[in-house]
Amino acid sequence: MALKLAVSTQFGVPAPEAYARITNFYGTKDNIQVQVAIYFNEEARHGNLSTVKENAHYINLADLAGKGDLIPAIYEVLKTMADYQGAVDA
Repeated sequence: MALKLAVSTQFGVPAPEAYARITNFYGTKDNIQVQVAIYFNEEARHGNLSTVKENAHYINLADLAGKGDLIPAIYEVLKTMADYQGAVDA
């Protein structure tokens, strides 16, 4: 599971088909920290190329309640954040 979205790299190069994937998450009984790696595109991800951006987000567990399985629920919450505006499931 991952997200496809348009981003700009740290050098300002547009990545219209960027590929964002959760790489790690951990937390407490109240919050989790989610680490997301963003690649230029899906081929870059599968080719083990470097990321164009890496993000870390804190999510309140209450925001995940009633959304089903944990990983898909995290992706749904990520799509509500400004960094992932317009993202679609990949």
